[in-house]
Amino acid sequence: MNMSDVVTPGGSWRRVLLLGMLSCVCLAGAPPSTNEAPRARGIARHAGAADVPVPASWASGTVLSYGADPAEGGRPPLEGLAELVSDDRILFGERLEGAGMSVSLVRAGPDGLRTLDQRVLDLYVERFFGSWDWSDRFTTFFIPLGEERAVIVGSRQRLELLGLGADRLTTLSRYALSPVSDSILSGTGRGDLFWTCSSYWVTAWRVGPGNELSTDTSRSFALPAVCRSLALSPDGTRLLVGTQRGFVSVDVSQSPPVMGRQHFPRQPFFQVRAYGTLVLAQELVPYGGMGRIHVFRAAELNGAADPVPVATFAPRSTLEVWESPVGFVVNDAGLLVEWFRVRGSTRAYELDFHELMDAGVSPVRSTRLLRESDEVGLHVSPLAMTGRGRHAVVQPWRRVLGVEPSGAMHFLTGVGHGSLDCLWVGAGGGVTALGPFSVHRLAIEPSDGPVVVSGGMALAPGAQRLRLLPRSGEDDTWELATVTVGEPGVSQEPGTARLSCLRPGLTGFLEERGSVRVEDGPAALATARGRLFQVALLPSGSYRVRRFELPRECDGALLSPEREDLVRGGHPDGVTPSGWTLAADADRGDLLLGEAFYDLSAGGARFMLSWFSGESIDSVARGELPGTTDQFTAMALARDRALVIENGRQVYVLGREGERIVILAHKDLSRSADPFDVSHILAFDGSVAWLALDSPPVGVAALSADDLSMLARHETPSTVRSIAFIGGRWVMGMNNAVTVATEVPSLQPRK
Repeated sequence: MNMSDVVTPGGSWRRVLLLGMLSCVCLAGAPPSTNEAPRARGIARHAGAADVPVPASWASGTVLSYGADPAEGGRPPLEGLAELVSDDRILFGERLEGAGMSVSLVRAGPDGLRTLDQRVLDLYVERFFGSWDWSDRFTTFFIPLGEERAVIVGSRQRLELLGLGADRLTTLSRYALSPVSDSILSGTGRGDLFWTCSSYWVTAWRVGPGNELSTDTSRSFALPAVCRSLALSPDGTRLLVGTQRGFVSVDVSQSPPVMGRQHFPRQPFFQVRAYGTLVLAQELVPYGGMGRIHVFRAAELNGAADPVPVATFAPRSTLEVWESPVGFVVNDAGLLVEWFRVRGSTRAYELDFHELMDAGVSPVRSTRLLRESDEVGLHVSPLAMTGRGRHAVVQPWRRVLGVEPSGAMHFLTGVGHGSLDCLWVGAGGGVTALGPFSVHRLAIEPSDGPVVVSGGMALAPGAQRLRLLPRSGEDDTWELATVTVGEPGVSQEPGTARLSCLRPGLTGFLEERGSVRVEDGPAALATARGRLFQVALLPSGSYRVRRFELPRECDGALLSPEREDLVRGGHPDGVTPSGWTLAADADRGDLLLGEAFYDLSAGGARFMLSWFSGESIDSVARGELPGTTDQFTAMALARDRALVIENGRQVYVLGREGERIVILAHKDLSRSADPFDVSHILAFDGSVAWLALDSPPVGVAALSADDLSMLARHETPSTVRSIAFIGGRWVMGMNNAVTVATEVPSLQPRK
């Protein structure tokens, strides 16, 4: 399909879904502009500009975090691994798209969490999330064998035996697995013997002389149903196996093992655990239902009949609350049951603490809020968690808790604990990295590389995904940011949205300082020049554009618009899209509205664009781009230029000529000498576009807005979510790492 130089509207197409625009662009600070972007002249277009060699940027270092948070928004909620290997030490595993997995050994103490050692391994973290077994779990995981050793299981990769002595991580041995073998869903063990299960088979493994790993066929066995979980009894003599049809207790003190009765053969189980004289079993209801958590007496297993539970935690629905148990932790303190609860428009993950006794389970002794949100984005799934001593690591955010003798639960945090998603630059030039719960202060040193100097998971559980922060480098202008949700934009869900306001406190740390509310979602949101813009699609097919003056103080007030306009979309036939996206020029206040219309029969799309002047909503330029997908990848607006990306590969630089939007440059990244995909726009100043790469090797690419030629490219351990520019260096924030790279001497392409 040929592109015309002038983008024009027209045609009749089917509706498709379009999600909103990016999350952390507003935190990028002031990008180093190579030149002031020239105004669009005529229909200048540079689609054929050739790629040229570019100098590499030199990395001055990377700092890795642990306990990085998952993205919210209707997707599986887990992000990485966590396992207690002793009463006070925890192994964390983080997925690194570019370099495998980082492993951190962390100690939990009265003063919080302290990093003992970190390593990067060439193992990828594979997720298991099936249509029937819809529980969220990984097929790469840890099996503690004691305080000095642990096994990393990587399905279809290898087993790796880690030494944990002297609080250091060392590889003791490896055992290669077949790349075409089944997924390993669970494992457990102690000392020199451990077991893993896949499909109907449980494999026994032994650690021999010299820490050599080998299979033990005499202690391996078949199951009556597909395995879902393994757990060892406290005395190490029995293996509890949760399956797709009931659970069994297996005597592994003998060779070959002796299998007991199959309990509840019509009911699938997600996990089964033993503690003292009790056994806890969590049901797994097919196709999205939430099952119950039962507590049985271990002495009643393998009897003539199925045991009768001494306690049951079951889903409940009343006019006041809808709740379901999603998981449990057992440690020396007792039983922690995690619930997902909906009260009106508020959704929450909460943890209830119970004492465990020979007679059964006590009533709730204390409750701890893990996450509370007014938004729909939280995702419900059965969750496996870990506990030892008086500590627990709870999912889905791997928050570490200590349980006091009174039963009260308190969060433990550490400098390296939590996400490093969004970068914020204070008025004094200091860099802060934010996550859903975390705030970290970074030291950006040219010699030693980045260092996390203070912070951790310090934000309250009720901090919202939608946030207002001071504009980077300033203190008196709000910018909209959002925790990453896996969508291309900032979108307000149906109903009233609450925006958390974060400001520097007495220590300079960003902390929540109140909130404001905005009615009438769903809508797309953007900020510019201290104003909040809200664009909502009305049943009539028109768009309502509201402007709100953002207050200096956030006292929970419901914002009233200072101006409201109705505008028509770009489609001349009045066809209503099922979604839309919005970009704003942070300095000039211009708005760019994007709509997508997909023709299923033709397999193509039209992307309609409406560019509104910041001074007058009546001054609008319109245009159209072709497409192959049902949504934009990202949009940005700066200095009379627009940047539009479709299908992760089609990049357009657009300008304005009166009432027309014109193409200044276009590039198909799939046709480059080194093709790559783009996940979102990190920063755009009208001259240079900094793009996050979505295909290996991940990292950042800087493209010239004049001809979309490559200016620089830098690889990173994981997908970049935010970028800042400090003292001639790029600071790139990821969920689980921050990388600092020296800026290339010139961001102009070679001639």
